[in-house]
Amino acid sequence: MDDQSEARTGKAESWTVGRGVQVTLRHTRPQDGGALRALVDGLSRESRYFRFLSGGRVVDAIVDGLAAPGPGGVALVVEAPDEVGVSAIVASAEYVVSGQVGEFAVVVADGWQGQGLGRRLIARLCELARAAGLRTLRGDVLSENRRMLAILRGLGFASRRNPQDSHLHEVTLALGQPARSPQRLPADWFGAR
Repeated sequence: MDDQSEARTGKAESWTVGRGVQVTLRHTRPQDGGALRALVDGLSRESRYFRFLSGGRVVDAIVDGLAAPGPGGVALVVEAPDEVGVSAIVASAEYVVSGQVGEFAVVVADGWQGQGLGRRLIARLCELARAAGLRTLRGDVLSENRRMLAILRGLGFASRRNPQDSHLHEVTLALGQPARSPQRLPADWFGAR
């Protein structure tokens, strides 16, 4: 199966994260509503603010949209076993379609940040959007969310201050070319003279 047909089929993908736990990335399912609500309700105030621009309770309609992104849209989750081995959703990503543009958003549970889940979800969204024939993937990121801005720049996204709101950065990726992989410095870079 080639990359484009695999991206269109939405095949699940599993891997082991740094803490030795196996996680699975897959498309959302209709029965994921309760687990997505648990993910959102379990976020810290800061994480809710970074994702939903509100530190308070997120309304049901927005949580429902995490699993149902509308016509042409895509919604993904990452599952991992909780403390007692029961599978729980620990990250969510989606894009909605407007013309030839996919508007994306990502959220990762606080205890799972720094494990590469956000990067993996964004990379998969890029593959799926490219396979669907979209021209651009775009999103808005709070200026203070430096970690997410760094991840997106590493994946090839351009970033600029949103002209309507100086607290936001608009990030875009033209999908005509595959996203470049992050550039790595040689292991002896800092020791070189």
